[in-house]
Amino acid sequence: MNPVEKIRENQKANLLHDLAAKPHRKRIIHLDLIKSIGVIAKCLSDDEQITLSQFTHHMSQRGIQVHKIELPVNAEELLGKYGFPKPDFIQQFTSYHYDLLIDTTPCNDTFGLYITLNTSSSLRVAYENIEQPRTGLELESYDFIIRGHGECELSSYLTNILNYMINIRKQ
Repeated sequence: MNPVEKIRENQKANLLHDLAAKPHRKRIIHLDLIKSIGVIAKCLSDDEQITLSQFTHHMSQRGIQVHKIELPVNAEELLGKYGFPKPDFIQQFTSYHYDLLIDTTPCNDTFGLYITLNTSSSLRVAYENIEQPRTGLELESYDFIIRGHGECELSSYLTNILNYMINIRKQ
């Protein structure tokens, strides 16, 4: 790695650490009490798009509002010099508070982590492939991590999250 790249990586890491240092008050509530869900996605396949659409429809039938932010394939124009999404791209998504924020991006993906750290939410959820573990900063940034073998399979990941949210005691 050349010196310029090393400086850029250090600045990127410092920015993420500064964002992670902002206060975050976690609050876990039963699925029936959730009013809003935010979903962070990157380069979804057609099948994953269908799965997410079905999830959104199912949640809206329960009276839960779902917002999604997705970084499409070959979207370099939406990213800034450190590889983080530009403010005008994320502003609409990050302007809401979510009772549940679901990051569907792969482990060690700065897009998902950056959006998570810039979004107001009560519960931050991520998937971790135990064969490719998340970094320490990522582990500290999420409140609830579902671990599994291999890449995240979106439909089972969302189903697992819902199952956990249903099993939480109502207050």
